[in-house]
Amino acid sequence: MRFVVISLLFNVYWFSAALGPPSFQWLMVAMLLGAILYDRSVMWAMAVLTPVGLIGDSLLLHTQWLAVEAEYVVMPLWLLLLWLGFCSFAWLMRDLILARALWFMAALGSFGGASSYWAGERLGVLSFPQSIWVTGAVLIGTWLVYSIVLINLMQWLQHQLDVRSAATRREP
Repeated sequence: MRFVVISLLFNVYWFSAALGPPSFQWLMVAMLLGAILYDRSVMWAMAVLTPVGLIGDSLLLHTQWLAVEAEYVVMPLWLLLLWLGFCSFAWLMRDLILARALWFMAALGSFGGASSYWAGERLGVLSFPQSIWVTGAVLIGTWLVYSIVLINLMQWLQHQLDVRSAATRREP
């Protein structure tokens, strides 16, 4: 049930980014605050995981694999918020993600992540300046890398939090 509720909330979050920039950014911020209130370790996940997507998508934008209509310095605010939300969602689903084989989750992430860009393109929030087929291959490859790096960072962060929690319990 937790998986269904969190997944539905993330879809509301994703559609807020895809259909509403910038009018729904307040909803995205409110949902991020809700995720932090639900599980305070989400803040650690945002700090550790989000830079992977921000760096990668900035490169995709600046190398013209992706294009957005809005003016931005590094990337549009809605895309930054989307990465914060995605990393929060992934962190909240970490038990499910980390319990599966890395190759399976990386394959799922590569196609799922790439398809979200395709959906964003269909909704008109971004465009593909290059051929859709070549861009699709680049996005699948990019999300394969994202998935492997994010899963490994999630394992590392979970271990760090477990060690910290155990040390706190041992203190008199």
